[in-house]
Amino acid sequence: MLFVALLLPLFAAITAWALDRVVPTRHIGYLAISALFVSAVLIIIANPIIGLPIQLLNIEWIKIETYVVLLTLRLDLFTWALSIMVLFIAVAGMIGLIYSLPYQLRNYGSLLALILVHVSIILFGVIAQESVLRVFMWGIAAIIGGILMRVSGALPGSNAPLVSIVGGLSGAILLMVAVLWRNYLPVGALPGALVMAWSFAALLGMGLVPFHSYVAGLSSAPAILTLFLVPLGIPLLGALSFIEMMATQGPLVSDTWRNVLMVLAIISAVGTAVGAVSATRLRSLLGWHASNQYSLIILAAVSDTQVMVLGVPILLLSSLLTTSVIALAVGFIESSSNSDELTQLRPRLPIGVAGVMILVAVAASIGIPGTVGFVARWWMAEILLVRAPWTIIAMLVSGSLLGLAWSVALASIWRRMPRSMTATGMLKSAIPVRGTWIGPIAFGGVLLLFGIFPQYIWSAWLVPLQGRLSGDAALIVPSVPTLFQQIGLVVMALAILVIPIIAGRLQQKAGASADQGAVTIPPQATAESLGVFMNMVQANWLLQSLWGFLIRFGNALQWIFRLGEDRYYVAGVVLGFILVVLLLI
Repeated sequence: MLFVALLLPLFAAITAWALDRVVPTRHIGYLAISALFVSAVLIIIANPIIGLPIQLLNIEWIKIETYVVLLTLRLDLFTWALSIMVLFIAVAGMIGLIYSLPYQLRNYGSLLALILVHVSIILFGVIAQESVLRVFMWGIAAIIGGILMRVSGALPGSNAPLVSIVGGLSGAILLMVAVLWRNYLPVGALPGALVMAWSFAALLGMGLVPFHSYVAGLSSAPAILTLFLVPLGIPLLGALSFIEMMATQGPLVSDTWRNVLMVLAIISAVGTAVGAVSATRLRSLLGWHASNQYSLIILAAVSDTQVMVLGVPILLLSSLLTTSVIALAVGFIESSSNSDELTQLRPRLPIGVAGVMILVAVAASIGIPGTVGFVARWWMAEILLVRAPWTIIAMLVSGSLLGLAWSVALASIWRRMPRSMTATGMLKSAIPVRGTWIGPIAFGGVLLLFGIFPQYIWSAWLVPLQGRLSGDAALIVPSVPTLFQQIGLVVMALAILVIPIIAGRLQQKAGASADQGAVTIPPQATAESLGVFMNMVQANWLLQSLWGFLIRFGNALQWIFRLGEDRYYVAGVVLGFILVVLLLI
């Protein structure tokens, strides 16, 4: 039954490819939605019928004397819940994609087929318990993701597809080196180079310091496609790889390297939040938001074992849902206004619901009381106040900056324009607009439900995961904030969100007399003053320096070869002679 659930999206992909030129794309979309939904239901009922954990695959890949590398697929409570979330988010994303396509569009079945294959590969990567198999899924997902961006036709002349492939494969190679190196080493402390290789692979996948350019490239695709590339893409595999390293090898990582990783996580959290403040496009803001959420996962995983058990699963769940909700809302805005520029959103568009969905997702992302994000931060703060209080400051600064960035965006989405200005050219979609909000509303309900009743996520998920993430460490029962504490925190949080929106409205009214159709973005003074953190996270200067070095090195080699008057064989003979002399010496 479970193999059917895992292979059903692949069978649907083959069917979608075969029917590409036969039926309209919307019918192929209905097939894809049905396949993903049935797979999710089969995985759900596998728990009560078969019982967890479920071993799906366990074969030897490499065996040299006592050195053994296994390829394993195993469903436990952690991967079971993540697999269900991946499939349901894919269902919502497929609905949003069909909505964004014209009613009679054809010949886009290949795009839907590639998306189904990509979701299947990510699903296998989530279930893979051994990192070696996850490496293969990582590399395949990188190639398919780049092809997806190119096939969509939305990025003509852009190098983003190539960057996504090269960056993804680079992360897979780094992770492969770290995993095989770890299997080869005897039991003992991990070398610092191995820890950094493993960590840099995860940081690259999640777009953290100094690799945010990778996730920025992924988020340059249309928002509805970004849903499958970021929350359901390699960034998720990067987060799982880092979580696995800290869960299985955490006690073998020295305190020095833990402190290094904590500093990188803090820089990433602040830098991605600053980058979000500087963004003027919703797609770019979505990419910064996703990386910011993953930076908090890194911070929780390395700070303390208790914090890892209490915070990492909830933060991962929250990052998946919030990023997906935002991507779906931004996709709806794009399809309605044909732009994601904050200054070019069409006036009087019916996008207020999208703004509400973004508000709920952002509230959970920055930890507003009443959401699951607040529960994770409250439980983490109880421990961090004693053991690592500076991390709380980083979380508060990061959340405040991220809330400021999204408040500016919401002010643009909810702006009021004169009634004489109306939106035209609305898309005739294959799916009614109400159908597109089923997924975001359901995900928003989960974020609020677990925030209001945190005891259920504690007893049903975190307690069973104790042995999976912390080994033999005793788990401390966390407290729940009182009603007065939550009300006070809600008032403070609303002030943080509402004041910038009101300020943006006042500035908009002041400039309305000069230009009725323009919306004014507040000065990015905060982002400019903290730009050093953003430059550390998105180190384009470093990549440009490396590229310049390669160019200069190539020019130097060309000059050396020209010493033989373009007779390259002369240079080859001279170099060979020198090599022979050195060997004789």
